[in-house]
Amino acid sequence: MPNPGLNVACCAALTVLSACALSPPQAPTGLTALYEQSIHAAAVRDPSFAADLQTIQPGQTSVTVGTFTEWGAPASPTQRPIWVSLPSQLQDLCHGKPNAVLAIQQALGLPPQATPSKPEHEWQVLTFNVGREALFRPCPGGTDIAAPRCGNAVAQGLDETTARFLLNQLWSSDRIGFRAASGAPDWGYPFTGMGWAYNWDPQAASPIGVSEFVVRKGSVISQVSAAAPAQFCQSGDKT
Repeated sequence: MPNPGLNVACCAALTVLSACALSPPQAPTGLTALYEQSIHAAAVRDPSFAADLQTIQPGQTSVTVGTFTEWGAPASPTQRPIWVSLPSQLQDLCHGKPNAVLAIQQALGLPPQATPSKPEHEWQVLTFNVGREALFRPCPGGTDIAAPRCGNAVAQGLDETTARFLLNQLWSSDRIGFRAASGAPDWGYPFTGMGWAYNWDPQAASPIGVSEFVVRKGSVISQVSAAAPAQFCQSGDKT
C-alpha cells in the first residue's frame, strides 16, 4: 500500500533541498571544485531541468543496462538497488575522452576518484539484462520509465520502498564539506531528481548526462559482462 506519510516527507525534502540557499560556488580550480560546483548547481532546480529522457516502452520485456563499479558483478537476485543507464548513451558521453574513468564519473554525476577504494579492486563497466518490470526512474515526480519527462511535483501513490529510496537520495545528495573518519572528502551528489544525471564535465555542451534508472532489490539479472572503462568507452563505431 502507498504510504502517504512517506510521500509527504519526500515532498517536504524536495521542497527544502530545492529552496536551500547554498553559498555561491567559487571559481573552479580543479576536479574537486568542479564537482562541488555541480552540487551547488543541481541543488536548485530551474525550468531547464525538465529535460527529454531516454525511455523504455512496455513492449520491451528485457533491457540491457550498464553500471559503473569497483565491486564486481552483482548477485542475482540483486541484494541492493543498482543505479544503471543505457550503455549506448553512456558510451556517447565518454567515447574519445582521454580519461575514461573520469569521463564516466562526470557523465554519471559521480565524484572524481582516480583509483578504487581498495588496492585489489578495479573499475569496471558491467552490462547485464534485466526485466523491464524491475526498473524504475529515480524521480520523485514520477518513476515511470516510459515517460519522456519527470514531473516537478511529487507523484502520488509511490510504494513505500521506492519512496524511502528517493527520500534517502534527496537527504544525502546536496551537501559539501563533509569528511569521512579518514579525513577524505565525503561528498554528496548533484542529484537532479529529474531523471537525468548531472554531467559535470566543463567541456560538455549541457549538464544533462545519462538518463537514470534503478534496478530494484531482489531482481533477477542475466548475461553479465564486464569491460574496463577504456574498453567500454571505445567500443562501438562512433564515427
